[in-house]
Amino acid sequence: MDNITPNKQTAAVCGLFCKSCGIYIATQANNTDQLNRIADRLGFPRDQVRCDGCRTDVNSAYCKTCNLKTCASKKGVEFCSQCNEYPCSQLKDFQSQLPHRAELFQSLDRIKEVGWEKWYVEMAERLSCTKCNQLSGWYDFACSNCGNKPSSHFVADNFEKLSTFKR
Repeated sequence: MDNITPNKQTAAVCGLFCKSCGIYIATQANNTDQLNRIADRLGFPRDQVRCDGCRTDVNSAYCKTCNLKTCASKKGVEFCSQCNEYPCSQLKDFQSQLPHRAELFQSLDRIKEVGWEKWYVEMAERLSCTKCNQLSGWYDFACSNCGNKPSSHFVADNFEKLSTFKR
């Protein structure tokens, strides 16, 4: 992916790359239909399903109540992997709940190893189409731009887990 500029607002404290979240993608595209479908599926009020990234003031209902973000703030760390208790039971439980979190610990370890800026660029590349470089969502099996399957290295490596998840 060319000229990706690291933006900490879309680098979640838990190691998720916000730009591949369906809510984030639909918010940035102002895709009201998609946001409404997500709200209905998650059981959230429609006006509470918008997000500009983990570290912004515009968070979905789920991200507004994120215990990991609150914990990191209380402990004075920017990412969970900087905490003395990493990996804690709360983070392990969070990671195990959804398939798009499959690589959470690898992400956090990488942030600790090379810094969040380099990790951010690596994640943008890992979650982009191998054919046209369009950034893809965690559950986008085909690229929304060119139709390439799988849409990214992340989807290829985690296809089995992702495809069995009922969205």
